[in-house]
Amino acid sequence: MKDRRALVNGIAKERIEILFGLAESALPKDKDLAGSYVYILNKIRTHYKVNVPPRIKNRICGGCSSLLLPGLNCRVIVVSSGGYLTYRCLACGTDNHIRYRT
Repeated sequence: MKDRRALVNGIAKERIEILFGLAESALPKDKDLAGSYVYILNKIRTHYKVNVPPRIKNRICGGCSSLLLPGLNCRVIVVSSGGYLTYRCLACGTDNHIRYRT
């Protein structure tokens, strides 16, 4: 049973990676298409209870679930005293904090 679950989780992670790549490539041209890719990505993640890698998780807005692309739909703020970056979504105003110092 554990082998089957590991296989299913592996396939789900591969699909998440593929959908994230498609969303990144579609974002500058078509925001709606990129949003639908992220929506499907989140559905797969929640259905199979798969942990998403931090490089993907940090690029998705927690408020509106849109893909964050600096300069296009989010603002990057460096907080050097706290050792983190803030990605502020321009659509909903939600902040996503990313630590760069341990």
